[in-house]
Amino acid sequence: MKRLMLVVIVILGITAFATSISYDPQGLMFLSRPGAGINVTVNLNKGTGATYYGGETLGVSFSVDRSAYVAVLDIDPSGQVQVLFPNVYDQDNYMIGGRTYTLPTEKATTKYNLQIQSQRGRETILVVASSSPLSFLGNVFSLFDRYPFPYLSQTVNNLSIAINPVFSTNWGMGYTYFYNSYVPFTVRTTINADKRDASVYVDGIHMGNAPVTTTLEVGTHTIYIYTKRNLVYGPSVVNVQPGSSDFHFSLLPNYIYGYLEVTSIPDAQVYVDGEYVGDTPYRDFEKVGSHTVTVSKWGYRDSKQNVYINRDMTTSVDFRLQEKTEEEKRADNIILFSVIGILVVGIVLAIVLMN
Repeated sequence: MKRLMLVVIVILGITAFATSISYDPQGLMFLSRPGAGINVTVNLNKGTGATYYGGETLGVSFSVDRSAYVAVLDIDPSGQVQVLFPNVYDQDNYMIGGRTYTLPTEKATTKYNLQIQSQRGRETILVVASSSPLSFLGNVFSLFDRYPFPYLSQTVNNLSIAINPVFSTNWGMGYTYFYNSYVPFTVRTTINADKRDASVYVDGIHMGNAPVTTTLEVGTHTIYIYTKRNLVYGPSVVNVQPGSSDFHFSLLPNYIYGYLEVTSIPDAQVYVDGEYVGDTPYRDFEKVGSHTVTVSKWGYRDSKQNVYINRDMTTSVDFRLQEKTEEEKRADNIILFSVIGILVVGIVLAIVLMN
């Protein structure tokens, strides 16, 4: 007897709005913090920023680079957050690292489709991964008897309240988005900053480190840029207009600051309170208060000074490094080669064990 497979069609409803989103996109921003060690990728069958029309199937695939518990969330243009996975038909959300999964997964008890409803707007797909079970799904599982694909929140601005506990574990996130029932007029846009390693968020979505080149819909967008040293720009609204758009932003501290200026002979690496900040000649913002400045160069002895940064003032320090003796350099080389040898042996052993 021929086996019949039930196909469940899930309608992705979108309320029509004059603009592509009607919520504050800051609700989507989850700034980098300790523990973000899981790399997450998420893709759509037509690609990020594609247009889908009513009746089309939205294909969502994702992967994690290490085994983790995963949730796939859909944020509609009004800011409502719906859980696409896990769902009543596809509840096992522990995913094996290095594999690519497509909804529905092979673990699903019933086949289902994510089908687009013909209403205008932009949706964001957010994939959350954690080494521990996702606590915010506890209530979601309890709703499966009434809602196969429950809503996690009625507003994206409450999303951080639900997801923040994830950050106490090893975690990661991935974003993508699509347009429903219209083709946006987009412009090639470059976003840059005056600080290296600056993370760029556009409309709440992490786009990578500056400089970022992407295509943005003509109109207003919310930009937020920050570095791990708490130098930020925004959140602020920019207006993307037809033609190539290039934006360059200057970042400022989100704390009370002065300036630290460091010079050395010869030029060397600069560390403030043990953190590498740049090379001499160096000048940048620094938080008001006491700090330890260290300069370091291979073949020379490290040198350090304690400084106090005053508000809106420049504190200058100068170093003259002493070259190490030949005996000290030989000792450094022995340590260096020993470390390299240990790393090589470790890599070889790992390769042998994998085979």
